[in-house]
Amino acid sequence: MPSYLLAYFGSTLGSLSSYASSLMLLAYYFLSREKHELIFPFILLGILYYTLSGLNFSEYEPEWFFKDFIRFMIVVVCAVDLLYKTNNKEIYLILLIGGLSIIINAVVFPLANANFYPTYGRFSGFYLNPNFAGTICLIGFALSYSMSHKWLKLGGQLIFTLAGILTFSRSFIVIWLLINMIAIYHSRKNVIVPAIGALVLILLFAVSSFLTLNTARFSALQSIFSDEQIQSETIQKDSRTGTWALYTDIIFDKPFWGNGYEYMQKKQQGLPGVHNTFLMVLGEAGIIPFFLIVGIYLFLLIKSYSFFRSNPEFFYLSCVLTISLMVGHTYFSNYYNVLVSMYLLIQFKKLSASSPLILK
Repeated sequence: MPSYLLAYFGSTLGSLSSYASSLMLLAYYFLSREKHELIFPFILLGILYYTLSGLNFSEYEPEWFFKDFIRFMIVVVCAVDLLYKTNNKEIYLILLIGGLSIIINAVVFPLANANFYPTYGRFSGFYLNPNFAGTICLIGFALSYSMSHKWLKLGGQLIFTLAGILTFSRSFIVIWLLINMIAIYHSRKNVIVPAIGALVLILLFAVSSFLTLNTARFSALQSIFSDEQIQSETIQKDSRTGTWALYTDIIFDKPFWGNGYEYMQKKQQGLPGVHNTFLMVLGEAGIIPFFLIVGIYLFLLIKSYSFFRSNPEFFYLSCVLTISLMVGHTYFSNYYNVLVSMYLLIQFKKLSASSPLILK
């Protein structure tokens, strides 16, 4: 919301809401009567990343560097007590509002694209960036499998699928298909979900003439389901693998201590930003925090798989979080990934405590 307010209502509201969100989290932490054990890996990750990337920090005004560090530490320290009191349904309902904002953006306010040109045709609602919005839809979609209410579950899957497709994020489509395949493997009852996806595509193709859609990506999507040749050039254009390759020499130049804070994120001549959190950490802060963040997400994948039979949604979430880190580099500024990751670790701890026979 701070970013949305900044983009559409100006710097005053944006700054006030940004500081207010951190202050409210601090207040919640200090006023909460029930204290829980801190999640140390994320605290260590923040300290290592900001300390080591700060060694080669070359900007003349370092105030925002320390502000970013403090805000990240507030999140990983103060959010623990809040996340202990949070459940799947509460996160799901919040994300449903976000998903609906993407659909409203496409249908009612198609020219509202603050960070892009008005006829961009890729929609993001409250999230401003369509790739970020696509990841949010995937998190909501993964959580839908934990909903016991039939229509809340199916309705959410419909909304998140439609909203995700309207972002025209290639990573959304790939991960959505992956989750569906794993879900069908878990239970054949989930075969209804791809049918929902097909229904969404039919609806989108039927009303496309009334919407301001990204022409290139919509045509590429249409070509997959028509007799015409698949537009593979559009699908592969500006691929993430090609982007990562541009940073190979930069990473190998300083593999131990990195190139400095935000060096891999900012756009430079011929460099669009690395769009990979793992490579960002390696390129900016070196190999030590890189091994730590890789270890964290490998643990999430392995641990969530141990609960796959009883809570498959946690494995789906782990897949979404890990793969999304490979296509974005805003881990230390957009806190959705670290918050959901911390939430997963807390849920694993609760499940292990209630199921002592499961390997801890």
